[in-house]
Amino acid sequence: MNRIFYVFIIISVNIFAQKKTLVDGVFAVVGDDVIFYSDIDDQILQYQNQGLNLKDESLRNKVIEDLFYQKLLLHFAKQDSIQVDDTEVENSISQRISFFENQLGSTEKIEKYFNKDINELTNELRPIIRNQQLIQKMQFEINKNTSVSPRDVEEFYYSLNKDSVPIVPAKYQVAHILKTPDAADFAIEETLKKLNDLRNRISKGADFSTMAILYSEDPGSSRNGGLYNDIKKGDFVKEFESVVFSLDVGELSEIFKTEYGYHIAKLIDRKGNKVNVRHILMTPKISNTDMLKTKAFLDSIKLEIESNRIDFETAAKMFSTDKETRFNSGLLINPFDNSSFFSVDEIDKVLLNEISNLTIGDITKPIYLKLENGKEAFRIVKLVNMVDEHVANLIDDYSFLSDYCFQLKQNKKLNEWYSKKINKLFIEFTEGNEKYDFYNKLISNE
Repeated sequence: MNRIFYVFIIISVNIFAQKKTLVDGVFAVVGDDVIFYSDIDDQILQYQNQGLNLKDESLRNKVIEDLFYQKLLLHFAKQDSIQVDDTEVENSISQRISFFENQLGSTEKIEKYFNKDINELTNELRPIIRNQQLIQKMQFEINKNTSVSPRDVEEFYYSLNKDSVPIVPAKYQVAHILKTPDAADFAIEETLKKLNDLRNRISKGADFSTMAILYSEDPGSSRNGGLYNDIKKGDFVKEFESVVFSLDVGELSEIFKTEYGYHIAKLIDRKGNKVNVRHILMTPKISNTDMLKTKAFLDSIKLEIESNRIDFETAAKMFSTDKETRFNSGLLINPFDNSSFFSVDEIDKVLLNEISNLTIGDITKPIYLKLENGKEAFRIVKLVNMVDEHVANLIDDYSFLSDYCFQLKQNKKLNEWYSKKINKLFIEFTEGNEKYDFYNKLISNE
């Protein structure tokens, strides 16, 4: 039974601490937590939006099973006093808001889409994200000593019937040359002038927090007066940290530059190796002309490569603005397993569509994308290699089989934990538990 908890699963935060009665809209009570019918409907919609192809009843049963196990983990995370760091929660909220902004285009569009202002949305996200992190930490605690050895993998593989050997999905190895447009000189000068004016106003007594709310372009902190609490080294880009950690408490920085734009910062407090800091970010505006120049530049690089006047790897090193790949032949790294191969489910859908008709060695036309930091860019992508879908074998797919075996051991450990814990809390379904195989199996294993 795979326990895969998606990022956008909606976790209800209504808690029935004492009263154990079922009320309108409640599907089940699991300890002190509840599953609402609206939770089920919301998650079904989320799965459908992700393209999950299951029949209606199967999908509903899967959602109920996932939500039940989440509530079980959440209950015992609280019982075991597992803690979530407030800074982790706030950083996750900022990342979520930034993701929404990248997808929808602006803060105003976020507010229109959700029909609530950013502060309301942030306040709603906070308990949801906190509970997600509690669940993840509880899972980690249960499985922290789980491991697999080469012998485990071999014994697992040879124990399988021929028809039970897992299928390795088709995988793609891709490299890119990424180019972010350079802002025109006049746009940079305009940004520096505005930021310098703000710095002068703050130096003369204007409130930094108010200026950040009014003028900062950092979606993660502007609504909070530019404030970031409990920053430690490694949390932010090094250019930002080198400035803020060198300030004295109350000191206002000069204007400095990072990959996100231009900043001024003020150190609010220092607590050991952590600091509280306010900052204002301004980014030079990129015009349509700047974007078109970048696209044309990549078109010319593609032509140079296809004419054998330069190879892709050299061009990536010379021209790509992606610091993580430019010295690695432009190869993209899969964050799920740190390899350079992506399955269909792991690769960006826009990119998959662009490379699906390529043969090995072909290069796409320039593709527009919006980066995690909010910047716009273009890239050309090369299909370096492709592995067709096939039955797994120990020689070619040891890593895949090791991960598969490890997942099975984790699932077994989780199911043993579930079965052990199931009789220690109050559980009631409004529709009757006899309908749900996963629950009946747990009960029978007590």
